[in-house]
Amino acid sequence: MTRSHSDLLWPVERLPDALEQLAQRQGYGRAGGEIAPPAAAVEPSRVWMFALGDRLGVELEPITPLYHELPDVLERAAPCILQVRRDGVPSYLVLLGTRRGKLRLLARDATAVSVQTKTALALLREEQEATVAEVDQLLGGVEMSPRARERARSRMLLQRLGQAQLRTGWIMRPRRTASRRTLLGDIPSLAAGILVSHTLLSLVLAGSFWLLGRAALQAHLETGWFLGWIAVIACAIPLRMLEVWWQGVFSIRLGTLLKQQLLAGTLKLTPDEVRLDGIGRHFGRVAEAEVVEQLAVGGALLAVLSLVDLILAGGILVLGAGGWPQAMVLVLWVVVAFVLARRHYGVQRAWSSARVEITHDLLERMLGHRTRLAQLPLERWHDGEDIRLSSYSEISKVMDRRTMQLTALLRDGWLVLALLTLLPAFSSGTANPSALAVSVGGILLALRAFDEVAVYFQQVSQAAVSFEQIRDLLLAVGRPELESKVPLEMEGGKPTDAASGTLIEARGVTFRHDARTRPVLENCSFQIAQGDRILLEGPSGGGKSTLVSLLTGLRTPQGGVMLLHALDRATFGSSGWRKRITAAPQFHENHVLSGSFAYNLLLGREWPTSPELRTKAAALCKELGLDELIAKMPAGLEEMIGETGWQLSHGEKSRLYIARTLLQGVELVILDESFASLDPETMRVAQRCVLNHAKALVVVSHP
Repeated sequence: MTRSHSDLLWPVERLPDALEQLAQRQGYGRAGGEIAPPAAAVEPSRVWMFALGDRLGVELEPITPLYHELPDVLERAAPCILQVRRDGVPSYLVLLGTRRGKLRLLARDATAVSVQTKTALALLREEQEATVAEVDQLLGGVEMSPRARERARSRMLLQRLGQAQLRTGWIMRPRRTASRRTLLGDIPSLAAGILVSHTLLSLVLAGSFWLLGRAALQAHLETGWFLGWIAVIACAIPLRMLEVWWQGVFSIRLGTLLKQQLLAGTLKLTPDEVRLDGIGRHFGRVAEAEVVEQLAVGGALLAVLSLVDLILAGGILVLGAGGWPQAMVLVLWVVVAFVLARRHYGVQRAWSSARVEITHDLLERMLGHRTRLAQLPLERWHDGEDIRLSSYSEISKVMDRRTMQLTALLRDGWLVLALLTLLPAFSSGTANPSALAVSVGGILLALRAFDEVAVYFQQVSQAAVSFEQIRDLLLAVGRPELESKVPLEMEGGKPTDAASGTLIEARGVTFRHDARTRPVLENCSFQIAQGDRILLEGPSGGGKSTLVSLLTGLRTPQGGVMLLHALDRATFGSSGWRKRITAAPQFHENHVLSGSFAYNLLLGREWPTSPELRTKAAALCKELGLDELIAKMPAGLEEMIGETGWQLSHGEKSRLYIARTLLQGVELVILDESFASLDPETMRVAQRCVLNHAKALVVVSHP
């Protein structure tokens, strides 16, 4: 059934309904209830879209595709919505996916419609192509077939508009806290397909062994038997290709899911948890996460496939000359394999823990203890290192012995036992050649499985040990997170228009760090009004930074109440509170990331960012006196900075941190010791800039 374009395009005022239906069709999120639509004919802000995603229980990720990228986006980005502009009015295509070379769109009557890809391309590119009308004028004067004209037009438009940005769309993804069934998606069906194809492949290979062995034992190795064996082997080729393809897709999907969950768990760690673990253990976790992804995803699957081969081999051996006794020997040898694997796992667990501790100790010495080492005599710099390395070496030797037992004993031991159990059938002289051939096929299939099991069990064992190092990150994903209860129409704007209203009100706030008896803050009460400029002074350890973390929502008061616009943190939600209050941490807790200068400036905003934000960032840098630095850098705002890029001085970093904080456009800006490394003249320039741009300001400083 042909649909008009108006049936496929959702207007802005029906955007909440479109996203809710898309989420329900995909099995994501939840019903959003009564949601006020955005203003008609006005593109909703990103803050509003993120808040809408929170209401629906899904993640919405903005994408701004280039003209030449659009075909790939249509093929891969579903489920998503893509913006179309006609006469300056935005509307949206709701993409469900692809099927049989066609796009499946959600129509305005909530039905799924299949359309040609070129139809959607024409709608999405219509606004950009209207700016190069001369292409049609040029081709209008050339005689050619309609097909050749269309092909020439496409290539000319691609040349002219290939790097042009289209309108912002939104990809929908399930929340990291969604049900396992939702997160896994089609991963279970891929695993089932791999098991079926592998079982068929193993049966084909066992059949080829039986065919060749029977011919050899009957002394009938003729051309017909040989051609039949080749035909059976040929049948295994497509099965093997299908299995390898599905294994690759399975590994990519599961590896991607694992990385997403680890990142979500990392972002939910509290500042105190991050500090207590130390940089060395965090670095070790990164390494262990790579081990889990590389070994568990592939090794666990292949170990299961090897067990399938062993089950098939047991069934084949029952039908062979050795019968049930030979099958029982196989079962006993599988038990031996599990015992050896369990012993190997215990040693590998100790070895992995020792490796992480050595990594932690090394990094702490290199980064955290440089000052202490510089004050020690040279002969004491390496105290304790020999003991740690010796212990690690001994554990490594034990693990090598367990590995040798697992790899050598399993394969060769099975072959010896299997031939011994088959010896009575040979010696009696009454064995059926076909039964002997079946036994040989079962023995070879089990031999192949044990050869693979020895390798895959090592991988699974190492992955299981590594998983223990990152398990707390995966568990952190399930931590409850406060969700915003602020009406959607208030998102992106200020809940009150009163220029002099109370912004922050704290009543009896108390906070105590873990394992400390005395609170850092006790019965603390204050108010911050819109437009206030507050200087917070106090001695070191007096609780200034703790108060900053409470104001920004990084910590939760253990007593008392803290209100923003007379609403508590539970009403705004964790992310909603942080969108309204931000801080520039102390110098040692702030960082320059490896990336462009513009990227570091706009870390608190969306990326890739808009030209308007780049212009605002450049103007703010000029006010802070960073324009001379930007002029010196060959690529300007796009110059790479960080450890491997252009090196910044302490004063330049401090002003970068100030600019990063101001560019977030929040209601309350907190600067924690941000002027400490600036000379007097630069400090006056920076203070003037901050006073001009901060709506409300708290500056933390020593007396």
